[in-house]
Amino acid sequence: MSEDAGSFRTMFIFSPPEGAPQGWGLTFPSFADALRAKEPGTVVEAWSGHYTGETLSFQFRTSSGEINEGMMGVEPNGVAIEDCTATEAADFAGWLQQAIVPTDSGLMVNIREGVEWELPLVELRSGTLAELEQCLVEHVDQVLRHEEEQLG
Repeated sequence: MSEDAGSFRTMFIFSPPEGAPQGWGLTFPSFADALRAKEPGTVVEAWSGHYTGETLSFQFRTSSGEINEGMMGVEPNGVAIEDCTATEAADFAGWLQQAIVPTDSGLMVNIREGVEWELPLVELRSGTLAELEQCLVEHVDQVLRHEEEQLG
């Protein structure tokens, strides 16, 4: 593989389990409030696009100090964080599990390349930051291997 899955930068897309598109009960105000509780003054902006519909864009500061851009949608519920590594995405996923995802729901993930190849979502179980990171690195590795096989 030409690129190490641990250092590969891409968009990570998080959503409730399939069949429960409103499973998190997300609203723009509730998501913005949760972000501001983590980091007061964080940048949050609602906008509407012809293809994307109503979207909330935001910035998320990881525990290492890295600032990543993201976007959130209500219908269906989902959140994406852009241009980040599995480590940064694991930090974001941990925050999602603590602040956003209801205890009776789940957290699914894919990366942009996985969506493009129409690969299935992967469930992220609650765990330590290291366990979340390992799961995300494994998913990135599987997607990159699939892409490599398809492109030859």
